[in-house]
Amino acid sequence: MKKICLFIALGLLAGACEIPFSIDDISEPRFFVEFIPTAGDQETAIKVAYADAAYAKKPSAFYDISTNNFRVEVNGKRVAPEKMEWDHQGNVWKSSLKGKFVPGDQVSVTVEDNKTPAASASTTIPEPPKIASIDITKSDDKEGSDGRRFVVKLDRVVADGEYYGISITLVDEYYTAELSLMPPSMKIDTLRSSYHTTPGQVATMSDINNLDLDGFASVNYTYGGLISESSFYMLGDMMVSSYSPMVLLASRQFDGNSYSFYLNANFDISDMFDGVDFGGDTDYQPDDTYVDPDDEYYEPEEPESYSIPIGSKSWYKIEVFRLSEELYNYCKAQYLMDYNILANFGVTPPNFTYSNVRNGLGIVGGISMCSSELIPDPFNKEPEMPSFTDLMNMLKQQ
Repeated sequence: MKKICLFIALGLLAGACEIPFSIDDISEPRFFVEFIPTAGDQETAIKVAYADAAYAKKPSAFYDISTNNFRVEVNGKRVAPEKMEWDHQGNVWKSSLKGKFVPGDQVSVTVEDNKTPAASASTTIPEPPKIASIDITKSDDKEGSDGRRFVVKLDRVVADGEYYGISITLVDEYYTAELSLMPPSMKIDTLRSSYHTTPGQVATMSDINNLDLDGFASVNYTYGGLISESSFYMLGDMMVSSYSPMVLLASRQFDGNSYSFYLNANFDISDMFDGVDFGGDTDYQPDDTYVDPDDEYYEPEEPESYSIPIGSKSWYKIEVFRLSEELYNYCKAQYLMDYNILANFGVTPPNFTYSNVRNGLGIVGGISMCSSELIPDPFNKEPEMPSFTDLMNMLKQQ
């Protein structure tokens, strides 16, 4: 009986791998529109593309879109976008709108011509969030730990059906003493770096019990830009991406008006295996007495200068976004499509999609933002600059 059930189950699984469907009915071509009107005096990007019909036997030729095909209205009044230009890298048309949207503005978009169904969508610019306070404490009691716990409080309780995002910028400043012996001299070099990061949710074992995987959903977004698209700029001879991750937040990620997270909190996974005996010799210590025979008579030259790190200082900048519901849904779908584990294994198609464009594809969704100033790390004070004698003593102790 067990064998019969097994064969039946295998047969059902085999049949489930093939889903017949017709491809004779070809849909019409559609416009793709991505426009995220932004509160404030901020230039906002616009992207328009032409989507051929699925399984079309003959793809369309190069499709020319101009501002005449594109209509943007704010509270029923038409506003003109900048000249649309072809982006060869993305095979899309791009433009921008120089305007000052305010919360409550009703923004609608229509793209049409005489060959493709008119695509349209609308949104409302949401009220910007307001940061009431930002509290920074240490994430653990370890001496010299860089782990920090942040509690960002808004000016009011987050209600169900409200959607937010958060982006974090870290600025580190490193101080290095360049010590020269011939002739004796000293100078202090300062290197400042700035990068984006995402908030962490795990620092201790107790955090795992309350872990919400939706709290890790994020998209790439720069204010006034487009979703999941990086811009690039030249830093010297190096091309650098302005990648800026925005973590998506629904009301359940908040505790009233508070959202908490960690930065630089190194979760020790060994805590998960406390009391577990894996066997073997746990008292093994590496042997540091080995000497390479080829280096036995090597005597390195005494350097004429030294570079000595003497400390660092950190700052944080926190941006909180308010998203319209349709924009949140679109961003969440983009995240699920990129990080669909089953699709990565080929078990299911990455079919998480969302669009609020009627007779088309894409998103027209409003967004607003508030930002903190650069907040100095309260536990990482700017180091005192040593004297030449102090540095020489440091070298002797090495």
